Amino acid sequence: MRRIGHALASLRWRLTLTFIALLLPLLVLLAGYQFLTLRASLISNRVGELQADFNSARRLITSKEKALGAAITGARFCAAHPLAVGEIVASAVSAVTGQTVQVVVYNSGLTQEAVAPAGASPPTLDSATLEGVVSRGTRSAAKQITTNSGDQLVVGFPIAAGTGACGVAQLSLSMTPITNVLHDEILLITAGGLVMVILATVLGVMLTGRTLRPMRRLTATAEQLAAGDLAARSRLAPSNDEVGQLASSFDHMADRIQEAFAAQQDSEAQVRRFIADASHELRTPLTALKGYIDVLRMGAAREPAALDAALGAMSNESERMRVLVLDLLTLARLDAHRESHPEDFDVNAALNTLLNEGVPGMPAILERSFAPGALFVRADRDAVSTIVRNLLVNACKYAHGAAQHWTTTMEAGWAKIEVRDEGLGIPAADLPHVFERFYRGEKTRAREEGGSGLGLSIVQGLARAQGGDVAIRSAEGAGTTVTVWLPLAPVPPPPPID
Repeated sequence: MRRIGHALASLRWRLTLTFIALLLPLLVLLAGYQFLTLRASLISNRVGELQADFNSARRLITSKEKALGAAITGARFCAAHPLAVGEIVASAVSAVTGQTVQVVVYNSGLTQEAVAPAGASPPTLDSATLEGVVSRGTRSAAKQITTNSGDQLVVGFPIAAGTGACGVAQLSLSMTPITNVLHDEILLITAGGLVMVILATVLGVMLTGRTLRPMRRLTATAEQLAAGDLAARSRLAPSNDEVGQLASSFDHMADRIQEAFAAQQDSEAQVRRFIADASHELRTPLTALKGYIDVLRMGAAREPAALDAALGAMSNESERMRVLVLDLLTLARLDAHRESHPEDFDVNAALNTLLNEGVPGMPAILERSFAPGALFVRADRDAVSTIVRNLLVNACKYAHGAAQHWTTTMEAGWAKIEVRDEGLGIPAADLPHVFERFYRGEKTRAREEGGSGLGLSIVQGLARAQGGDVAIRSAEGAGTTVTVWLPLAPVPPPPPID
């Protein structure tokens, strides 16, 4: 029973049963309409047969009227011989129908004149109906009257003699043949309806099963995703129906989920690497500081030369650690997407000031070629200063003493800052990784030569945070060129003309 209940509770069976529930009233209405139409048609045919029988009887009546009327001078047939008329009509109709129709003849006063076959007990029409037949001179509507011998179909016909109606001929016959036909029709309709319902149920289950097959595919795919298979997809053929749109949206959602998980895993791996690298970078100066402190404790402080050397080394390690912590804080702010404070300023003037301030290890040759006039950008001034200082520090450190060429240009809505040094260049194997955090090339692995490997990462992060970007190109023996793009400031409106 549980399995049956589970099956009936499925969407497949619910749709099928809903379809059957809508179909049943339509079948009932159709069967009722067919039954009533058939009944009306059968009754109409029987009334037509009675009309034909009465018309045949009228011809006999007319011929007898002429025969009797010749013996009655100056008198009308109906007025002179009402009883004879009733007998003539009853016998004539009874003779024509072969005794299968019961006949009752009424005169114009609605008094019963004759009955045929003799001894029959036919039903009688009500007086209002009989009066209507006499007054209008037209046939009455067919009526079904229940008697002890069963239902009877009764119709009244006017008896016309000369120019008037002298009575009513009521013809009645049994409804049994019609009832038998209608009974057989009910059996056929019921059997046909049951067959239709069974076929509709079978076809409904098949068609809904075929229609819902993609839904089962989606369900299986969802279970695979829930089990951890993020590459699972429904891969249904694209279509414009609701199921096709659902499948397309489902696969798109699965793609987004997989991308989100991949991004999360990459982020977690990057955080782990970041923490490990930061710990490693901070451990080195801390270890050096502890070592010098231990040396001082062992008596080196009593020797001025040793003390000065130890304090100088400790100062260098402290400065290295301070710079590293500041760089880490900058990267943390970038990762947290801290809000920047953009403003419009002349990047030529800012760059010129920063180059004049300089950094340790400035080269003897430092050329400047700026765009003519003021070059306004919209960016965070402190971020741009950090970008320029990092580029200047990198150029002085890794291309020590080599000439530097700084240029600014404007192109396609961007302000371009470019620095080119004439140093040894970057090996091709290291070039794709220079923007990675804590990456130092093979030639700069030594701490005395290389920094922490965060400078270009900070430059890239800050440039993209301003809506710009950075690129680098280099070749061994041909120097290195770093290009930074920053968005230009909107053109200010012209001053009003007085």
